[in-house]
Amino acid sequence: MLKVQQLLKDDPTQGQSASGGWEQAWKADATPWDTSDVQPALRELLDERWTEVGVPFEQLKDGKALVAGCGRGCDAAFIAKHGIETLGIDLASTAVEVARKHLGAQPDAPSNVTFEVADFFAFPLPDDKPFSFAFDYTFYCALPPSMRKQWGARYAEVIRPGGILVCLAFPLDGEREGGPPYSVSEEAYDADLLGSFTKVYSKEPKASAPGREGREKMLVYQRK
Repeated sequence: MLKVQQLLKDDPTQGQSASGGWEQAWKADATPWDTSDVQPALRELLDERWTEVGVPFEQLKDGKALVAGCGRGCDAAFIAKHGIETLGIDLASTAVEVARKHLGAQPDAPSNVTFEVADFFAFPLPDDKPFSFAFDYTFYCALPPSMRKQWGARYAEVIRPGGILVCLAFPLDGEREGGPPYSVSEEAYDADLLGSFTKVYSKEPKASAPGREGREKMLVYQRK
């Protein structure tokens, strides 16, 4: 992780409003957050525990799904396989190239997922279908804490009323200095979202990527 921090050192926003540091990280293959697979906790939620959320997934298929900071795109492709048109965005053009290449190499790749270079905080929202679903993982924790309120306000703009925001909270490491990744907490997500969202699900996943056990929590919010 120190290598990543060094690559981002000269970028005052840690690469969130300009591609700089993140682009260099992907070019240098310094992406320890990338597990090259679907997050086990997301797979568990959509395949085994979605009924506990209390919002039928079928009701969300009238819109689109968004994965910001999509990286290799494994999670975006997995969401698309559940029958919802999905957009993965990333500031780093190399990450988007990797996502497209990775998708093309999959024999069962879904046709309803696309990847684009875009800034989450500024990209134009679709005119044809609003976003009814979003998945946020290793994006919130990459932002300087000073940008978190802006993050919550932007999701309130992005997701239509009744839509769902799934947050896999990580890393739950308690109070510590430095980042990215910056330590997060359920209380921090609540503070940035509950003005425009209602929390409908909060559970520790049964499965996590190696090294992330006990450091994650699945949170689901519904847009008011």
